[in-house]
Amino acid sequence: MARGKSAATPAGGVDAQKSTSPDVTPPSSPQPAHHHDGDASSDSETYSPRVDRSHPQLIPLPKAEGVGYPVTAEPLPDLPEYTWQEVARHNTPASCWVYIGTKVYDITPWLDRHPGGRQVLLLAAGRDCTDLFTSYHPFTELPGKMLAKFCVGQVCTTEFPQYQPDTGFYTELRKEVGEFFRENKLDSKDPTPGMVRLAGMMVACAVTFSLMIYSCTQEWSFAVQFLAALAFGMAQALPLFHMMHDASHCAIGHTEGWWAVVGRFTLDWFAGASMNSWHNQHILGHHVYTNVLGIDPDLPMAKTGSFRRVTHHQKWNAGYRLQHIYLLFLYGLSALKFRIEDVTDLLIFKKVGPIRMNDIDNREVLSQVLSKTFWLLWRFILPVFYFGVGAGRLLVLSLVVEFVTGYFLNFNFQISHISPLCEFTDGEQPAVPKEWAQSQLATTLDYAHDSPIVRFFNGALNFQSVHHLFPAVSQYHYPALAPIVKRVAAKHGVRFNYVGTLGEAFRLHLQHLYVLGVDHVLHSH
Repeated sequence: MARGKSAATPAGGVDAQKSTSPDVTPPSSPQPAHHHDGDASSDSETYSPRVDRSHPQLIPLPKAEGVGYPVTAEPLPDLPEYTWQEVARHNTPASCWVYIGTKVYDITPWLDRHPGGRQVLLLAAGRDCTDLFTSYHPFTELPGKMLAKFCVGQVCTTEFPQYQPDTGFYTELRKEVGEFFRENKLDSKDPTPGMVRLAGMMVACAVTFSLMIYSCTQEWSFAVQFLAALAFGMAQALPLFHMMHDASHCAIGHTEGWWAVVGRFTLDWFAGASMNSWHNQHILGHHVYTNVLGIDPDLPMAKTGSFRRVTHHQKWNAGYRLQHIYLLFLYGLSALKFRIEDVTDLLIFKKVGPIRMNDIDNREVLSQVLSKTFWLLWRFILPVFYFGVGAGRLLVLSLVVEFVTGYFLNFNFQISHISPLCEFTDGEQPAVPKEWAQSQLATTLDYAHDSPIVRFFNGALNFQSVHHLFPAVSQYHYPALAPIVKRVAAKHGVRFNYVGTLGEAFRLHLQHLYVLGVDHVLHSH
């Protein structure tokens, strides 16, 4: 329930000691609820929304949702208070709320005026957007100024623990990186390098897939078919590492059209997976709550019950003794697992780990059905019924393809975060002890910056720290940004995790799995 001033009359102009949300300028008098038709850049217009908890479009939350986490900042005077559950129910186009820091914003009127399109806002609807907001608007303060007029209150609880406020590291880093792009007249989201590479990658995919099918129709030896499947598995991963990944982070081009077309083509229609599911798991979960046990969907969800132990916060048992061996095989199943979970999570469970998935409209459901159907058509139905490939043989080769793709993807993800050099946070704490940007460096590992081969084959994920700090910047700029990040981090006394080779990063990953598997005591970070 809201407390304090009437929810129909937002107030502001106050700064909490720990609040990191944009300042709110109070209106001189209450204004009626309305949607703006004027220029979006006008700072003079005031929006005073009507708060209605009985809104017919609000979505009920699952019964299992917890009570949340305490707010560490002091309450803001004269602003009504809402629980995170109340904010979470405003997650539709008819009523779209978010909270940044502790302040709650009704951004419903902004959906169709947002320069980045409405879909990214609907993805964030009903959530804590504190760190998403800053990391996806790193080089400008204008969005914060525009947002202030939509303030409707403050949260008294949060869905997940929040990070400590920035003490200057991320502010200075964003300023320096922004100056780099301005001084060199570079577009941080330039799509040209990626599109050129994508063309070559799709040719490689077409050639290797055609070779796999042709070798079957000509009854060539299984060894040739197997090698073709291996090659196609590697080729299939490359567009996902490059253009799909950038598109999912709004890092290619400046419009929603770029992100939707490129992202959905590579992930949904070509790879048969789901951008909707990926957004929730990767953008909302992993990138915000990196290595936070129980919240990061890429980690186990509880301290017990998982088939892997990757942090000392988990309880040890003898079953983990061989995890450094069996996990290397299970990594290859991740592509198959993801294609199943993108349906079950979105349409049945409506969650990816602890991350709630907002409902999608009928057009999105139809798009997912059509893309899955198209993928099944070109990958299985046409080869069997048109080209006469044996179903059993195609199934075996397809499993090889998916194992190679899954292993290639998961291997590169794991070595960047599951390492003795990386930190892990217990998600049951009331707050994350570090600032968000500092935590990104503490939970990631960079490697082999000088290797263009590694950079090409893993989509610059060897610059993981740069990617986590600036997710909305194209990966093709990472080599130039890494020295800036290292320099500013050193100035602020923030550790930058780095090893010189891919082999060393892999060795550390295996060491981490082995140490946590054979003994219940983890070395001190």
